[in-house]
Amino acid sequence: MMKKIIATSLLILTAAGAQAKSTDQIGLMSDYLFRGITQTDHGFAAYAQTKKTNGNGYGKISFINIDAPDNAEGIPVQMNVSFGYNSQFDVFNIDLEVITYNYLIDSRSDETEFKIGTSLSKNLDIALYRGIKNKTLYAELVYEKFLTNRLYLDAHVGYATQDDSDDSALDARVELGRDFPEFYGIDIYVAADFITDTTPYGNNGDQDDSELSYVFGVRKNF
Repeated sequence: MMKKIIATSLLILTAAGAQAKSTDQIGLMSDYLFRGITQTDHGFAAYAQTKKTNGNGYGKISFINIDAPDNAEGIPVQMNVSFGYNSQFDVFNIDLEVITYNYLIDSRSDETEFKIGTSLSKNLDIALYRGIKNKTLYAELVYEKFLTNRLYLDAHVGYATQDDSDDSALDARVELGRDFPEFYGIDIYVAADFITDTTPYGNNGDQDDSELSYVFGVRKNF
C-alpha cells in the first residue's frame, strides 16, 4: 500500500515538472459529503492536498479520512489523484481531466473518472464526468463568486445516472465562506447540501432518502 502511495506521488511531481506552481491546503470539516452522500457517517473529516500547475497542465493528490466497517482491513483513507489539461482558445476553453479515487481499505473499490468541462462565464463552469468501473455519468454546474468584505460564494448542482440502474440523483450545495488573512490566512465556511431520495450509488452512505445536511469547516492554503 505504501509503495502505491509513493509511486503515485512521484508520478504527480514528475508530470508537473520542476518549475510548476504548487498550492497546498489542509482542512477540517464536520462532514465529508461527496455529491450529496456522506463518506464519514456524518462525522468529522480531515484532509490534506497539493496541486501543481505548469502552464495549462495540472496534477493533484489529496488524502481524506472516510468511514469504514469494523471488520474492514487497511487504512480508512481515500486518496484522490488527478491529472488534467485546460486548453485555452480565443473565446472558450476545454478542460480534460483524469481522476482516480483510491481507497486504502478493502471495503471500497477504486474508481476512475474522465472529465470534460468548460467555462460558460467568468464565474460559471460546466462539466461531465464518466465513471469507468461503475458506469456512471455525472453532470455538474459550478458557480463561484467573490463578494464584499472578503466573503465568497460557491454553489453547484449535479445530476448522476448509471448505465445499469433506473435510479438517478440530483444534488446541490451552497457554501458561504470568508478568508481571514490576519489570522494565519485561514478560511471559515458553512454549507448546505441536498440530495434527492433516489440515487444510483448503492454504498453504505446512501440511505435512499432525500437529505439536507449542514457542514462547517476551516481550511488553510500554503
